Amino acid sequence: MKTLTKISHGYYQPYFYWMYPILVAREQHLFEQDGIELEVHDIVPQGQPEGKAQWYKEAFETKSRDFYFCCAWQGIYSTSETGRGLIGAALKSSLIKTFAIYTRPDTRINSVLDLIESGTPIAVNKNADAHYVTLKNLSEFVPEERVRLSHVGGVERCFKALMSKEVDAATLAGPYAEAAEAIGYRRVLALSRTEPTVVVFNEKLGHDALTAFVKSINGAITLINAEREKYRRRYVKEFEEVIDRYLPELEASRSAVASRLTLPVWAEARTLQKEEFLQIHSFLLEHGLTQEGRGYSGTVDVSAAASY
Repeated sequence: MKTLTKISHGYYQPYFYWMYPILVAREQHLFEQDGIELEVHDIVPQGQPEGKAQWYKEAFETKSRDFYFCCAWQGIYSTSETGRGLIGAALKSSLIKTFAIYTRPDTRINSVLDLIESGTPIAVNKNADAHYVTLKNLSEFVPEERVRLSHVGGVERCFKALMSKEVDAATLAGPYAEAAEAIGYRRVLALSRTEPTVVVFNEKLGHDALTAFVKSINGAITLINAEREKYRRRYVKEFEEVIDRYLPELEASRSAVASRLTLPVWAEARTLQKEEFLQIHSFLLEHGLTQEGRGYSGTVDVSAAASY
């Protein structure tokens, strides 16, 4: 009997939509077929901290997880800050086109200028995609020093803070953006993002494990894209569980939200290209958000997803 390579996965359900191919690969037993035993546990029941680089490093050192999914900015930031981890794959999905700043209909915020002139903080998950995409987009219109961001936590906490009137603006994406629109919240500004999501692996896993993991993800993406309605239903079910556990405020609007949700489209996982890495790394350095780190060759495994 073939021995399976154990890989630990810290699953945080509110972020299921970014990791959905992993959920499908696990439920369809693709990991086992490719020689991987995926051990799943929830490692962040209290939400995401602001200092994610050290958090990820500690996760690798304690073996509480062997990889993490994050935006390319966060992946390059964390690996540069800590010297730990290899970016083994990059994925693009239609989710990267769903970011936007939202406000409630009872506020007087109707434009970017209203946000800036009123000094309204925008709730984001600091040192994550919402932080970088908000800063990058708003700095095209107003001086960066006038942009006020508030680290509230993960996207579900940003949405909860907006609903409870703790904040008057929040950057949302994916099913949270769709839920906001389903309950009548106003989109202040759509945010443009082209950078992929990346998978950062514990470098101690070894090349064969990384390659097998990427193969399983791509197998799941093939299934999702082939049976869209089946996997949309599973996607909606997962978000309904998020509502039950994290956002009971949406219970009264459950049907309206569910009908609004769309299943993202994924491209196959591939290698993060050097040009992409350098562009993102330069942005982080220019804004004082990271340090030099190990460079492209020391940070990216160029062969784990090379065949895709």
